[in-house]
Amino acid sequence: MALEVSRNNTVGTMSTHQTMEQLRSDLAQNIKQVRKAQGVAQERLALDAEVDRTVVSKIERCVGNPSLDTLLKLANRLNTTVSALLAPKV
Repeated sequence: MALEVSRNNTVGTMSTHQTMEQLRSDLAQNIKQVRKAQGVAQERLALDAEVDRTVVSKIERCVGNPSLDTLLKLANRLNTTVSALLAPKV
């Protein structure tokens, strides 16, 4: 049985809620959009957030599965919240 995270941050079985793949895709798009809007390169974001550059690259390519600590560091550097980074595009 596959698990997913819904928009209200609850975990349940697959139905009308976001799948983990959709969540990763939203995260990737949001980080990339905010980073580029701020004129920040992946390497600069990684250095400032004290994570490896490959971590940022993997997240933006939907390959990485970042820890909560990593998400907090990236959100702080980008002056946003983890919730905003995970928010689905409408």
